[in-house]
Amino acid sequence: MPHADAADAPDERQEQANRDSSSPEGDQVHRWGWTRISGATAVVTLTVLAIVGALAVLFEIRTILLWVLVGLILAVSLEPGVAWLQRRGWSRVLASLVISVATIALLVGVVIAVAYPLLFQSDRFINDLPRMLNGLFGAGGSLHFLEMRFHILRHVSSIRSEDVANLVLGGRAQIMAMLSRAASSAGAVVTVLTMMVMLLVEGPRVSKALLGSLIGEERHWAERMGANFLHSTGGYVRGNVAISVVAGTAAYVVLRILDIPYAETLAVFVAVFDIIPMVGATIAAVVVCIIGLATGGLVDCVVLAVFFIVYQQFENNVLQNLVYSKTLQLSPLVIFVAALIGATLAGLVGVLLAIPLAAAFWGFASDLVALRRARNERRGGRKPLVTQPPPQSESGS
Repeated sequence: MPHADAADAPDERQEQANRDSSSPEGDQVHRWGWTRISGATAVVTLTVLAIVGALAVLFEIRTILLWVLVGLILAVSLEPGVAWLQRRGWSRVLASLVISVATIALLVGVVIAVAYPLLFQSDRFINDLPRMLNGLFGAGGSLHFLEMRFHILRHVSSIRSEDVANLVLGGRAQIMAMLSRAASSAGAVVTVLTMMVMLLVEGPRVSKALLGSLIGEERHWAERMGANFLHSTGGYVRGNVAISVVAGTAAYVVLRILDIPYAETLAVFVAVFDIIPMVGATIAAVVVCIIGLATGGLVDCVVLAVFFIVYQQFENNVLQNLVYSKTLQLSPLVIFVAALIGATLAGLVGVLLAIPLAAAFWGFASDLVALRRARNERRGGRKPLVTQPPPQSESGS
């Protein structure tokens, strides 16, 4: 009966499978399958634990990584100066030390330029503050309508010097915390500058060692990405500093023409805040206009406002294009998003680092896209496009 034989066939195969699984060979195959599953599970578990552990370590040393990053960007920005000295016969170590010392001296000069007017003009500012407030909020002042509503002068006059001291200094705990933060900041500055010097000295050696581990196309593209990183990041930092110096100088000239007091302090204030992307220049302009209104009147305030509006247009449309013409350009949207991310991760320092890092990552992304296109063309049997050569390295070594 063929139907009966067909019905009995699955049972026979099941019995054969049971006999095979119960045999020594079947047990070995079964154990081997479970061994593979257990091994894969162990590998996945260890990988996850390793990733979590690495992230935990990175989180613990995030401050050190931030210092290293700042030192790296400073070193990249100073590399052209070191290369210029090397091309004139200087050794790498000596050129790096000379450029580093000159940079540190320049930073100390900026700090003194900021602190000197503040220290020596603070007494004058405090003495002039009541007159400035009366000129703003008193009878006939530009902001007298605010005095009528909020009684600002009465509230200010009720503040005692002891209240100001307590607000600024606080108690013993606040003073100790302030001193601790100052010591930590000083240590961070020393660490960053030391890292900058070491990276300037050892940079070419480290780069040569990394490139030595690559061959062929990988080496070519690594050299191109490194050159673009030096070009875009260093160019942005140097350009931003140059533009800030121009902004501070222009503001100083206008303040001196209008005979606004504290011109030196306000000019340095404008130059420093102009470094902050997106909002720094606007904040500086508002503060200077308010002080101009308080010290010189409505006409000076209007003149300052017109100056800052005109200068910002000149800076955004002419000066930046001139300074950044040979570096990577970023869209305002990318700059805004990068600044927000930097502010969230590291505050003001993150904002200052966000734009050069965004420029570097933008360059990396462009190079990766070009690399992928070249490989796709090669796989398709077509002649690859001629890739754009990397910008000339500024290391000179």
